[in-house]
Amino acid sequence: MLPPQDVSIYLNNALKATHTLAELDRDASLPPSVAEMPDQIFGKFVSLDSPAEVASAWKRVMIFNETQVLYTFTYDPATAGFTARKR
Repeated sequence: MLPPQDVSIYLNNALKATHTLAELDRDASLPPSVAEMPDQIFGKFVSLDSPAEVASAWKRVMIFNETQVLYTFTYDPATAGFTARKR
């Protein structure tokens, strides 16, 4: 697993991102180009300020790196895990 990285999450159509740390369940870093970004990314939040807010959100969007590719994600509050799918 890679070291934790900064991710941006947007809840319920928020215009401002919340930054948090996440460990991605991958052997290699995310690619630098938009076309090479994977369709799914699995991981776990390391330092989530308000897990209840994330769990109750009706819309969850995540950006992993400077490619600005949007991912919709599901969240499991019991494990702090997430599954992100490219939009």
